[in-house]
Amino acid sequence: MLVLRCTKKRQTALKLNKTDLVDASVETSNFCSWHLNLIEIDGRPCLLVANDQTLFNFLIADVPQLDATQLIQLFKSYLHCVLAEEGFEQTFIQNLMTDFAEVRFANTNSRRVLGSLNELAFFYLCHLEYEGVHSPRLPEIIK
Repeated sequence: MLVLRCTKKRQTALKLNKTDLVDASVETSNFCSWHLNLIEIDGRPCLLVANDQTLFNFLIADVPQLDATQLIQLFKSYLHCVLAEEGFEQTFIQNLMTDFAEVRFANTNSRRVLGSLNELAFFYLCHLEYEGVHSPRLPEIIK
């Protein structure tokens, strides 16, 4: 099961209610729990994503207004691409996507990860300040 832990800002944008969320203490395997934060770069909404255990992260630039189902599909497709770009085996990626068949949303539950998200947001802001979110260097910056 994939758990997407959203900040209040992201929950509001998705129009998630408390009844849509699972308990924040739900147990997951290493790569199945992710924190999501909505940040703004160059006046454009961007989704900053980080894995809870590894802090493996990426940025989805210029995110339109999405419902929960669309966000899940966007997350999975970007994760698939980023993992492939990092050199992960296709079998690993496919197995991970199979594990992600069930998706739940939860509140954030880690100050450590939230602090890292804030630091990552600053990092992305600095690197994309002059080039904008559609910089051809974005994959390189994510790496």
